[in-house]
Amino acid sequence: GGAPWRTDAARAAARDYLRRERSFANLQQLVYGAPVQSNLVSDDAGGGGKDGGEGGSGDESGSDDESGSDDEFFKLKDGGKGRGGRADPTPGDGGAPSRRPQSIELGEDDSSRLPPPSGEYGGGAAGPGGGLPYSMEAWLEEGEDCLVERIRNKFVTGDWGADGEDGEKEVFDKFEDLEAGERYGPNGEVIEDSDDEDGEGTEGMTDAELRDLNAKRKASKKSEFDDEYDDSKKGNVGKAGDEQAEGEYVEALKREKEARMRRNRDEFGVDGESGRIRYEGFRQGMYCRVRIDGVPAEFIESFDPRMPLVIGGLTPQETERGLIRCRFKKHRWHKKILKCNDPLVFSIGWRRFQSIPVFSTEDENGRYRYLKYTPEHMHCQAVFYGPQVPPNTGVLAIQRLSGNIPGFRISATGVVLELDASAKVVKKLKLVGQPTKIFKNTAFVTGMFNSELEVSRFEGASIRTVSGIRGQVKKSIREGQPGSFRATFEDKILMSDIIFCRTWVPVEIKNYYNPVTSLLSKSGVDGWRAMKPKAQLHVETQTPIEVNPDSIYKPIERKERTFNKLYVPKSVEANLPFASKRKEDKKRKKKSYVSKRAVVMDATEKKKYTFMQAVNTIKNEKKAKRKEKNAERRAARDKEQAKQDEKLDAARKARKRQHHRTEGKLEAAKERKRLRG
Repeated sequence: GGAPWRTDAARAAARDYLRRERSFANLQQLVYGAPVQSNLVSDDAGGGGKDGGEGGSGDESGSDDESGSDDEFFKLKDGGKGRGGRADPTPGDGGAPSRRPQSIELGEDDSSRLPPPSGEYGGGAAGPGGGLPYSMEAWLEEGEDCLVERIRNKFVTGDWGADGEDGEKEVFDKFEDLEAGERYGPNGEVIEDSDDEDGEGTEGMTDAELRDLNAKRKASKKSEFDDEYDDSKKGNVGKAGDEQAEGEYVEALKREKEARMRRNRDEFGVDGESGRIRYEGFRQGMYCRVRIDGVPAEFIESFDPRMPLVIGGLTPQETERGLIRCRFKKHRWHKKILKCNDPLVFSIGWRRFQSIPVFSTEDENGRYRYLKYTPEHMHCQAVFYGPQVPPNTGVLAIQRLSGNIPGFRISATGVVLELDASAKVVKKLKLVGQPTKIFKNTAFVTGMFNSELEVSRFEGASIRTVSGIRGQVKKSIREGQPGSFRATFEDKILMSDIIFCRTWVPVEIKNYYNPVTSLLSKSGVDGWRAMKPKAQLHVETQTPIEVNPDSIYKPIERKERTFNKLYVPKSVEANLPFASKRKEDKKRKKKSYVSKRAVVMDATEKKKYTFMQAVNTIKNEKKAKRKEKNAERRAARDKEQAKQDEKLDAARKARKRQHHRTEGKLEAAKERKRLRG
């Protein structure tokens, strides 16, 4: 009597839930079965005969399902849908359908299929996925034909009963646990290496063979113990003041070296020394024969077997020559500073050669300015011609190689900075000129250049007067001597001003390279002919030093400038206050009366005058004596002060020497640290 959608609502809801559960396959339930039965039971699960008697109940439920689930677009297709209301007839029941749930065997090949829904068997408890429950009896059976024995060969490679032996007999062999590092016997017992070796390798051996075998085992055990002991001692070397640990570490290194030599002898014992050299190469301390082509005959004639030779190699790029720029510093123990363009012998890498360096310093504008001498306690830049070497290579410079030079011979040290085909060392040059004609802010200048071509080269260059007035070169002029030009200035200049132009001239680097060939002469270094500095040539040849008159400093003589008197017009002077007016006394042509009159003193005035003269004489005498005493006292004080200054100078020099020594050590340590990287 109610609405159609309310008919069997609980059964339809349970059926929809089971269908949804069936759409999600649970692999664990498919393989092992469901541990717990579902609590959702249909209405006819307990009655059995109610739905079974009504033959069309299955179709009605299907129609209700279709009418009740309007929101479902996809539905699972049940394989037994058409058989949902049909039961298998049983002869004993007279054609009545059987309602006994049938068990599903899982011994078939494809056991992962979903079980059939409950409608296929006409009712019963719902299994996993809405079907009947699995039967575990097949899995619990024992025997050769049981389900477990039939699928045993599905999980191994091979056949358990292929050899015809009894399947129940288990045969094992010795095996080793690689993770634990232990070995097990056939019965599962733990065996040691010594037990295994004793059981297998000693059968049928003579006493001598057994002794050899035991000696080898003992040596191997001892070597293992030494290795462990050495590793433990190597970790203790870092402790400060542990002399015992250091000694043990040295002993460990010796044992390691002996073991390595022993292994090499055992490895190359058959092939001999030739086979070992073929694989290892020549070791330290071995004699070898080296063939060198292109050796001059003088080398063989002047060869001294008492002097060892060091053989080295050069890369292809080191055979080229070019300009080398390095950071250079005079050695603090060398007595004299080094002069530019004096030849020096450089020791760089494998080579010793003589070259001519040019010193320079880098200013704030990145310009390398020419230096005539090396600084006393500072670095400078040196550029010279020689074979190319990689940067950060050490440089050692010596003035003369002969052994009869007193004092410290190393002149300077340095490090290579870069290689270049050209140098950028410049020298400052001042061009000086004088004005010939002056207009308001324009002047004609002469004496600075020699031709119109030079003027055109310097058009637009900055010039300046000694008084600080800046100007600029404009154009050359035809009048006057060649090289005259017109220039403009910020202010009007004077005829007495000197005009100069600052320029930079590149310095030429001499491409001089003279290798030291002391091994080609029997007399050694004395037989090698090197370039000598100019000062040494003056001393040896007793030639006087050339004096350039222009280079001699002369006293500066400037004419005293005479200025014209200031002329103030009378009309202007009349309006000036009295303090600003000129007060000039005219020079008298005749003497005045005061200068011409005579003074006559009486006796009293003469007596007073004589007394004052005596007093002044005594005063002057005392002043002279006091002045003499002060001079003597000042001389004694100056003498004492000179002694104190001498002591202070000695102490000051010692402190300065110690300071420079400390600074030198710090710089050397920083340089070593930088070279080590």
